[in-house]
Amino acid sequence: MANPKVFVSSTCYDLKYIRENLKYFIRTLGYEPVLSEDGNVYYNPKGHTHDSCIDEIPNCQIFVLIIGGRYGGKYKETEHSITNAEYKEAIRLKIPIFTLVEQSVYSDHNVFTKNKRNVDIDYTKIIYPSVDNNLIFSFIDEVRRNTINNAIVPFRNFSDIEDYLRKQWAGMMYSFLTKQGEADRLIDTLSMLGTMNERIELLSKEILNSVGTNDSKITVKLYEEMLANSCIRDLSYWEIKPSPVAILLNETLDNLVEYYGKMVTVNNRGKGDFISGNGEVSQKRYEKMVKCYKDLRVFIKEYLESNDITSEEYIQKHKEDTL
Repeated sequence: MANPKVFVSSTCYDLKYIRENLKYFIRTLGYEPVLSEDGNVYYNPKGHTHDSCIDEIPNCQIFVLIIGGRYGGKYKETEHSITNAEYKEAIRLKIPIFTLVEQSVYSDHNVFTKNKRNVDIDYTKIIYPSVDNNLIFSFIDEVRRNTINNAIVPFRNFSDIEDYLRKQWAGMMYSFLTKQGEADRLIDTLSMLGTMNERIELLSKEILNSVGTNDSKITVKLYEEMLANSCIRDLSYWEIKPSPVAILLNETLDNLVEYYGKMVTVNNRGKGDFISGNGEVSQKRYEKMVKCYKDLRVFIKEYLESNDITSEEYIQKHKEDTL
């Protein structure tokens, strides 16, 4: 079973213990932590070590960004840090990002922001005790400026991080399950409406053709039985909507599919139960369809006989419905 991968992005030296605790916390949730110092990142001998971290991000489903007081090493020849480059890649890939900033750094950022607008002082010369480079504040501003994925939460210790991530990831799972449930309900509703429309279309056609006749009542009964049959519903995946005549003319399911110019591919690998619109069907589903079709054909013939009509007579009378 594949587990979600969580990429942890931060400077390593000053946040060593935070990263170590994060690793174990992520594992307790059943997720797979990806940290550069643990050998989770493949360092391609033919490439730059900085690129190896960037190349690992597309393989992850969650991105945790921890901003502390150290700016860290610069990414190749650029002015931004390796952590900042990792963040930019996660933004580009639209991976969910959870950003946490050390409380002291967060407080200094507020001071930096206020003094930035003060024309009476040179804010670039102010020394901030919690950071080693004012570019950290620019990094925080970059995160805030994003229209999405821009939530920033301060933390004092690892307990704050654990509590925040636990709640956020639970909320993310709740959102996923809620939306999935809504999607499933929508599909069920559309399917029901589709079946109702199909039933109305078929029955209306017969009623209009021969109102009140015994023949129309027999045909309506046959169509109702067909619409309730799982085989007929499955055939609609392949855009096959057979008439009773077509079923009478074709002894097997394969004959019917060929009769409508379609092809079936039975996938006998594995034990799944599926059917797709391109004509592929699992062995288990195919065997079920074959049996249902056979039972339906027997019912149609027996029902006609019980009304003193032979299959040949019905076919002759409704030969225009062959396709």
